[in-house]
Formats: sequence, C-alpha cells, structure tokens
Amino acid sequence: MKADMGVETAVRDLPGLLRRMHAGDTVKLLDTDGEPLAALVSLRTRRRRAVSVQEWDARWSALAKRVSAAWQGDKTAVETLSEMRR
Repeated sequence: MKADMGVETAVRDLPGLLRRMHAGDTVKLLDTDGEPLAALVSLRTRRRRAVSVQEWDARWSALAKRVSAAWQGDKTAVETLSEMRR
C-alpha cells in the first residue's frame, strides 16, 4: 500500500488503517493544504492464514453471483470480454 491521506482522515481511522498496512507500506500524511507533513510506515508483518481450496472457491462463486446480479448490459460479461480482446 502506498497512499496519500489527510491527517484528519488518518487519525479518524488509525486502528483500521494500521490493520490494513503490511510491512513496508507507506502512507504520506498531508495537511489541509495538501502539503506533506509526515510518513506513516508499517513495521509489522501480518501473517495470513491459509485458505482452503473450498473456501477460495466459495468466495469466488459469491463474487460471481454479486457481479451477475448487478450486471446491466444486454450482452453477458463473457461476450463483452471476448469483444474487448478482439
């Protein structure tokens, strides 16, 4: 993660921001005029638990259902992608 963020925004959600950062991620903190004030650098690593194939497949299937429910085009996503690749 490499981002620019206002100090007020960072302070408001500092715990959440720190949870999302991995070792070496940097957030440049800006004042109200957009001038850089400081840099926030994460020093910790976050170990991720291994995801089973079944869990991974379930996540992707759920995402596919959400995309299908929101799809508003006359053509399917596969048809659109096929045309884009031509």
